[in-house]
Amino acid sequence: MIDLLKLETTNTTQIDYLFNHELLDWHSDIDKINIFDKEVINTKKIKQYKGIYFCFYSNKLDILFKPHYYSNDNVHNANDFKIIDCIAVICEVKNALNLDLEVFKVINIEYGLNIISPIDIRNLITYIIYHSKNEFKTDTGLSYSKKSYSVTKYGTANQYKIIKAYAKGLQFPKYSDINTFRFEVKSKKSRFINKLGVYNLTDLLHVNVYFAFVNSLIVEFEDTLILDCETDFNTLNRKEQTKISKFNNPMEWYKINNGSNRNSFSKNKTAYYKLINKVPINLKNQLRQIIYDKLEILKKGAISLPKDNIKKGADSQLYNRGICTHNDTIIEIKNQWVCKVTGLNISMQKENSTLLSHTGLKYYYNTDKRIFEQIKRRYLTKIWFESNFETQIKEIAHNIRNENSNRTIKQKRIYQPQQINILNQLGI
Repeated sequence: MIDLLKLETTNTTQIDYLFNHELLDWHSDIDKINIFDKEVINTKKIKQYKGIYFCFYSNKLDILFKPHYYSNDNVHNANDFKIIDCIAVICEVKNALNLDLEVFKVINIEYGLNIISPIDIRNLITYIIYHSKNEFKTDTGLSYSKKSYSVTKYGTANQYKIIKAYAKGLQFPKYSDINTFRFEVKSKKSRFINKLGVYNLTDLLHVNVYFAFVNSLIVEFEDTLILDCETDFNTLNRKEQTKISKFNNPMEWYKINNGSNRNSFSKNKTAYYKLINKVPINLKNQLRQIIYDKLEILKKGAISLPKDNIKKGADSQLYNRGICTHNDTIIEIKNQWVCKVTGLNISMQKENSTLLSHTGLKYYYNTDKRIFEQIKRRYLTKIWFESNFETQIKEIAHNIRNENSNRTIKQKRIYQPQQINILNQLGI
């Protein structure tokens, strides 16, 4: 799930300790002239450990760490990388180098997921055109890769939040299906990172933080405009088909977005998807279901067993609903109840609870409005948006129960009692 971390510390004890660590190999020394004082030269000494780069400055240490790549011998990030796998990697590095995780502030983060596109990946990337009102722009670094971001007053990319969508299968055809699609969220701003519950490296040992990543990915995907040039809309009348054809022209959205009416974009986007959804099996709905299903897999407690040659020497262990142990420290990983549908913590409810109920919904409303609004957008039917609070709570809980029931029915339909369910056999 986590693709990149940039960490920073000014703790001189850790800096001196790591600079002289026997496991860190010299990589390079870089001298640069200070842009504010031409007579001053800034020196950066870089060391590395298994693809993790330690950049030593005169007054701080930055660490560039790619957990997903690390788990694959730094070859690729084209497979699935579960929550538990990410925690295991962080624990292992902590153990190997004896890091004090709390002194390392997270100043840059990238997280995402890989799915198999239901259509040709090149077409999918082409159809993705806006996130919110920010146009997706071609990322020259990769083939069929785009980024969306707001623009600062200086005309540069706002680093608060960047959405990335690209053809992972074309980047790593040897390690993934050719139509593998990666959807990512990236930020270099503490204001965004802290909202996820992430301040320092210790926070990334807590499962609930990853559930915030999951919710974030859902919210950002829902805010992404994807043109549907694949679905057959012949069941609609001619007027509706004409409107869809007009909306499927990227220039139409450019004109709408740059018009004088600030609300025009969102209104037309709503109108477009209202038309699209008259054919339920459409591109956005297919992608939504695939993403939701994959996120459920990433939340599972199954452990991907690592290769001996890259995990040698680690003394951390992970157990489903267990603990991560390193040296004499015990860090709780998953010791709370989690809703089977939303993935949210429901430890505030009765011990036998399995789904988010009235009590949990009211808890999130009172303690974290952001999460509550995400739940509301996902599970409250629009006809109840103007109803009173108690009615909304009742309807949200009802829809969560319905989704759980529908999943159970689907599972029973796909896997008859006499059949072997390979997913269950694998503990997924």
